[in-house]
Amino acid sequence: MTTVKNPYPLCIRDEFPMVKIGNQKQCVAEYLDKHIGKKKIVDVVQQEAIIYYIFENGYELPLLCFCCATPLVEKNLDKLRRQMRGRRLESMAIETVPASDGGNFLEFQLEFSQKGIELQGVTQAIAPEAAARMRHPKPNQGNQRLSKNKGTQHRKKRGFG
Repeated sequence: MTTVKNPYPLCIRDEFPMVKIGNQKQCVAEYLDKHIGKKKIVDVVQQEAIIYYIFENGYELPLLCFCCATPLVEKNLDKLRRQMRGRRLESMAIETVPASDGGNFLEFQLEFSQKGIELQGVTQAIAPEAAARMRHPKPNQGNQRLSKNKGTQHRKKRGFG
């Protein structure tokens, strides 16, 4: 029997990798599903050496190599942008993949929807650490304004009589 290399503890509920996010270990699949599950990619950008999928709710997922967690390299960012824009994160998977040393390792994969006339979805292998390095949306300035004025908008009226 061939051994499977896995540097991550596995979630007891679904056996996906767990990584430290904030101050606690969390299941990568549960965390990503909560924040970007079924959400549409609206853009693909590169900031410094890291490419990010930007989702419709403002989350930014870094594309990190599944085996070493370094930034994935894409020679044609415009092509990747055209390929991925409009796709939704539909599911996640773990697959046992052969390693160069003859063993196997677990690969974490994101599975995106088909789009337009393309009949197939797209699978992207990433490092589980991408969840820990995901950028959260910036606060909506309109919501900040409403929360500052909350007291005046919800002032109780007092009747005279």
